[in-house]
Amino acid sequence: MGENAAINIEQERKIGAEFYQRLLDLGVVETDPILHRYLNELGARLLSGIENRVRDYTFFIVKDFGVNAFAVPGGFIGVNIGLITRAQNQDQLASVLAHEIAHVRLTHSLQSMQKASGVGNVSMLGMLAGLLLGSYNSELGSALILGSAAGSQQAMINFTRENEYEADRLGMQLLQNANFDSQGMVDFFKIMQRIAGNSEFQNIEYLRTHPVHANRISEAQNRVKLITKGQLDPDYFPMFRDYLKYYSYVRLKASGSDFRRALAQIKVGQYDLADRTLRQLYQQDSENVWYGYAFAENLDNLGQLDQAEQVYRELLEIFPDEFALSLRLIRLLKSAGKFESALVLARRLEKRHSVDISVYIELAEIYKQLNRPVFRMMAEAEYHRLAGNPALAINLYDSVIESAETDLATESRARAKRAELSQKK
Repeated sequence: MGENAAINIEQERKIGAEFYQRLLDLGVVETDPILHRYLNELGARLLSGIENRVRDYTFFIVKDFGVNAFAVPGGFIGVNIGLITRAQNQDQLASVLAHEIAHVRLTHSLQSMQKASGVGNVSMLGMLAGLLLGSYNSELGSALILGSAAGSQQAMINFTRENEYEADRLGMQLLQNANFDSQGMVDFFKIMQRIAGNSEFQNIEYLRTHPVHANRISEAQNRVKLITKGQLDPDYFPMFRDYLKYYSYVRLKASGSDFRRALAQIKVGQYDLADRTLRQLYQQDSENVWYGYAFAENLDNLGQLDQAEQVYRELLEIFPDEFALSLRLIRLLKSAGKFESALVLARRLEKRHSVDISVYIELAEIYKQLNRPVFRMMAEAEYHRLAGNPALAINLYDSVIESAETDLATESRARAKRAELSQKK
């Protein structure tokens, strides 16, 4: 079955969404917006070549240093920090995403779950979470598996050799259509093959569920020769990987690129040293969002809030829809006591990202500081609506409706939101 197969897409999406929410609740999804942005931009490029697409896809980073990636029905694709840091360029990481997109489009994950006969959706979600998070926390993983059901667990995420070949072939097409270098898939296979030969890494989950062997590499290499073409795009992957390590690792070695060394200096509080390097990098390439993001962050560390604000605003002139930059600037303005300016930016962000929960966290705090209780309650209601707490949201909408300070437009919005939630209950 492929992208347009006669399956219940909504049910599939619900299974995936519940699983993803479980991972969020466990706190194992990396939600930093600039890291999330990079991975989803790679995914969006790969998806751009799919005609008549019937699924939305969500790509996310798992806070796990084991080497693994996985696809869950409904288009939810997770990649561990440990796998990302093994990749050497964007084409290799894109090849992993393309392969997992292929598994979803070919419904391999769904078929594997269906093989676990007699296991309900809730149990399947628990077993999937347990199996995929085993290297993150072995006790947690085991508890989730044992708390769900016994037996049949591994069948849910194991793919047959034919599944792997099918996903490789479709993944190659996705890479090529999106103008990635499809040699990246072969190169990443070779990295995994080297890891497989190292006794230190014998228990890597990715190699159990996606076995790499000589025939598979050979077939992939032959396909690269047939379809490689096009002009390659700039590769910002090294900066993404360095920032991910900076954000996730307890320690970061001050080696490699100037950018990485500056991040390592920030990590140990050497803000003045980092400032010299980042200032120079930003001056040389003021359209590089990674340089600007780190430079402004370090200016904040140095207490130079006005300069940090200027850098964020310069970057937003170039990237007006950049969520991570807007969120950082809002938080900077709040720390500087510039709540009216923060509100202007937050309301603009709400229009573009009305389903992002973090927007309403910021709005609620800003309205609280500005002593605007009705709007604060509306923001809190939206937060609870998106967080899956309809009863709390309805109570807040009721408070807005009953408040003497509520204007007609806000009351009308609150009634409409309340009615929508009440119908879903």
